Amino acid sequence: MLLVIDVQERLHKVMESEMKDLSVKNTIILLEVARVYGIPLVLTEQYPRGLGKTIDALEVYLRETPHHEKLHFSCYRDDSIRSVLDAHTRNTVIVAGIETHVCVLQTVLDLCEAGYRVFVAGDAVSSRRASDRIMALDLMARAGALVCSTETISFMLMEKAGTDTFKQLSVLFKE
Repeated sequence: MLLVIDVQERLHKVMESEMKDLSVKNTIILLEVARVYGIPLVLTEQYPRGLGKTIDALEVYLRETPHHEKLHFSCYRDDSIRSVLDAHTRNTVIVAGIETHVCVLQTVLDLCEAGYRVFVAGDAVSSRRASDRIMALDLMARAGALVCSTETISFMLMEKAGTDTFKQLSVLFKE
């Protein structure tokens, strides 16, 4: 599954400038890879009345995706989101979103504790401060999550070159 956590208007505006645009670009890549491979998508929004809706840059890819509102920082502590995650027969979750050291961290820790295999796209998450993001990624890795780049995750799914899928997706990584 691909879990996109709280990439919302008011949160996104205050993210560290270096990661703000890169994390959105890489989340879009993950959304495209998920679409091509038929990977289920779960999207969350933390208190949207106060923090706004999912940013327009992502919304283009999410029109048909249910938006799960939450108040818990950890997605997995929200009963409705946990039931959506647990209803899938898949035990691997790819995670992207905001804020790395709050909602992303708490969700990843809970998913690891629940027995999920978690891949955190380290370049598709962001925080207001770089130091918070870096420390949170380290904590997630020490808790058992696999922290890697969007490109690494994508190429792990592709498995080999020369396929039609490789040709379709590899262009996402050319600059």
